[in-house]
Amino acid sequence: MIAWLPLMLLGCPAEPPTAVDYCETTADMFCEYYLRCGRIAEETPIECRRTFIETCNGVYEPRYAALEAQGLLALSAEGIEACAEHLSDVECDQQIFDLDGSCADIWQGLSPQGGACSFGIESFVCEPGTECVLGLDFCGTCEVREATDRAQPGDSCDEDTPCRLGANCIDAVCAGPTIVEVGDNCDALRDCPYRSECIGGTCVLSPLLGEACDGGVACASGWCDVDVCAPLVLDGASCDSGVECVSGSCPDGTCAEQPGVCFE
Repeated sequence: MIAWLPLMLLGCPAEPPTAVDYCETTADMFCEYYLRCGRIAEETPIECRRTFIETCNGVYEPRYAALEAQGLLALSAEGIEACAEHLSDVECDQQIFDLDGSCADIWQGLSPQGGACSFGIESFVCEPGTECVLGLDFCGTCEVREATDRAQPGDSCDEDTPCRLGANCIDAVCAGPTIVEVGDNCDALRDCPYRSECIGGTCVLSPLLGEACDGGVACASGWCDVDVCAPLVLDGASCDSGVECVSGSCPDGTCAEQPGVCFE
């Protein structure tokens, strides 16, 4: 059950969730979906929750928190509840990305039309009804979303009716990527499950924090520091390379601050 629901049921006011609540609050609902649909290289809810929280806290939460602190993004309790209900019975091939469909409103963008945005998580900042349109420098502007008629998995497709992002038109029918298992072959149409990556055409398990790494396989939530996966370094800390930093950038020996340069 979502953490603040008991208080709501008792008639007690609950504080709205913040970015620091995100990973622990959503772990169970995402893991139920991941395990049901074969989207994570784990076998039990306990293993999935461990991996989800480690990777979410280590890689994503600091980015969400930085955007939240700048007044660009907010976590929605209603969005989390709608997503939990949606994930409980959505057909696996219909949910291409985690924050698709009814899960798209977990994060509420607060940047108005004309405001700054960027790629990845920094594209979520655009307010409802707008979307991030990127330039060649990967910085963008929130612009009014144009209505597009894209086919969903299972729908017919052709040159005039392309498939939605993440799906492919195969034999005139849209299909999402097939999720394979660790050790299976992988390519543009066969994706590896979470906590693994496609190396040389084969899905290889990614090590967690404290586990051995050799640099050939990326750590699931950190970086390979002398053959052991170590946590990513936060903004302002010293670094030798961007691979060590949550921000992914290490100018002048210091991990770059977030949000990125597009918001300066």
